[in-house]
Amino acid sequence: MEVFELIQGIARTDENLIQSAEELDKTVDHIVQLIQDSCTLYMKGSYPSSAFLSITACEEVAKAHIGSFTDGKHPDKKGRNIFMDHKTKHQMAALPTVPMGKRLEDALGKDELQRVMNMAQNAGFVQTRENALYFQRENGSLVIPSEKIDKKLARTLALFAIEVFDDALVGFTNHSYEIHDITDALFEQVKNT
Repeated sequence: MEVFELIQGIARTDENLIQSAEELDKTVDHIVQLIQDSCTLYMKGSYPSSAFLSITACEEVAKAHIGSFTDGKHPDKKGRNIFMDHKTKHQMAALPTVPMGKRLEDALGKDELQRVMNMAQNAGFVQTRENALYFQRENGSLVIPSEKIDKKLARTLALFAIEVFDDALVGFTNHSYEIHDITDALFEQVKNT
C-alpha cells in the first residue's frame, strides 16, 4: 500500500495522537532535542548513535505530522498502529516534498539524496537502525555498529532528519517556526564537515 493511500485510509477519531497546538509544540521540542543529540554525537564521532537518533527523529516527525489528524490505527490491519511500525514511519517521513528544495541536494549531492530517499521508502532505514545499535555475526565475523555506520552515512542521515523536520513541521505553529533557527544552524554545522 502506498503511503498516501495508507494516510488517507486512516480513521479520524476524537482520540487523535496530538490534540492541541500545545501538544504539537511538545513534540516539536522533543524532535529538535533528538536532532540536537544526533548532531552532537555526529560531531563527536559517535556515528552509529547519531544515525540511530536521526532515524528516530524522522519517525517522530512522521508521527507528529499526521498525529493531529488520527490515532494511527491501521485501516486494513486490526490491532496494528502505524505509529508503532518503523517501516511505515520511515515512508511517511520521506514524502516527495523533502527533496524539492535545493538545500539538501546541495549538501548531499543528487545521488546521495536519491539514495537516502530510497533507503527510507524501501526498508533501508529499518536495517540501518538495527546496524546502528546491535553487533552481529556476518560471514563468520563479529561486526559492531561502528563497522557498519560511517561518517558519511551519519552525516547524510543527520541532514536528512533536519530537512524532514523542516519540510513537515516548520510553520504548523509559531513555536515550530521560531525553533527552526536551531535546526537551520545545525544543518549548516553538519553540512560543513
